[in-house]
Amino acid sequence: MKYFPLYLMILSIVMLTIFGCKKNDINENRFSYYEAISTQTEVIKVKFIEWATTDRPGFITEENYNAKKNDTTLVNYCFYLDTKNNDIQNFSAKNIEKLNDGETIELTGRYFKTKRFDDIFPYKESNTYSFKPKDGYFTVFVYETIK
Repeated sequence: MKYFPLYLMILSIVMLTIFGCKKNDINENRFSYYEAISTQTEVIKVKFIEWATTDRPGFITEENYNAKKNDTTLVNYCFYLDTKNNDIQNFSAKNIEKLNDGETIELTGRYFKTKRFDDIFPYKESNTYSFKPKDGYFTVFVYETIK
């Protein structure tokens, strides 16, 4: 059960690849709700947080985790992950193990914000979103590479 939320996210991303990205226009449309926060590509080290409620954002930068891990506002620094690159939507077993062991993985990409997710977004088909961000925007890091 320890790995269930991360595997659920990965399964959702796989399902996104299979069912949601058959055509480029579908893939592009699902990102039409996103507004860019980052002006350029960033490299970040992320950690995985296993919340009791699986619809909460489960990723946080190592820097923010170290600064806020004992703070009640920790969830406000967390974000969701998404990618446009169908070739890298699945994390390797090694990266899943690292995240579940509290280690970091390195992602390259950009931050976006959105007020809504489409029906294909990871978790969406199996959960409702009871989590509401403080400012009304969900933060999503759209990654291009994984290290």
